[in-house]
Amino acid sequence: MTIIIKYTVKLGLDGLSPAELVERARAHVIALTGNLTYATPVPALGTITAAADALEAADIAVQQNGGKLDYLARKERMKELKDLLKELGGYVQAISKGDPEKIASAGFGTRKLPEPVGAMTAPPNLRARITDMLGEIDLRWGRVFGRMIYVIWYCMGDPLVEENWKLLTMSSKNFYTVKGLDSRKTYTFRVVAEGAAGPGPASDIAAAQPL
Repeated sequence: MTIIIKYTVKLGLDGLSPAELVERARAHVIALTGNLTYATPVPALGTITAAADALEAADIAVQQNGGKLDYLARKERMKELKDLLKELGGYVQAISKGDPEKIASAGFGTRKLPEPVGAMTAPPNLRARITDMLGEIDLRWGRVFGRMIYVIWYCMGDPLVEENWKLLTMSSKNFYTVKGLDSRKTYTFRVVAEGAAGPGPASDIAAAQPL
């Protein structure tokens, strides 16, 4: 059965100047700091703050020098910060489940969905591959149309026992590198796509044992 969520996150990033984008990012960091609804923000608030600082520095460089490379650097820093805020918006949507008060508490606006949105499908072709680095596993999976964020789960025991599954992280991208793993253990993973209509079914599982 399709779950209809009445509200979704409104990013409002179009047309912002570099200074306005920095201000917006810092407002989200302030709103999410100590916010019990969002215990583990994705991306991390420190990552967003660092990107905001980098854009602010790049904007100052343009104002002081105005060289071609300065403009290119500022453009790249703006893209990086916007990508992070889009990912943050997906995380807020997934955690809030469309509750407008919870969305507002993260510093985002809301927009009402004009019509029901279909349920998500399972992310296809999940792969778990070891890397050349100790304790790392690369995860890759196929894209899901209409998703807002992917929720990544891991299991260190029997994957058929639901209680063994634990939340790893959330990501707006269809790949993720898991770090800090124990090379003596095998890890199993699955991914769920979440959209405005809520979470879809889990992907097939994939397992690997890191170096």
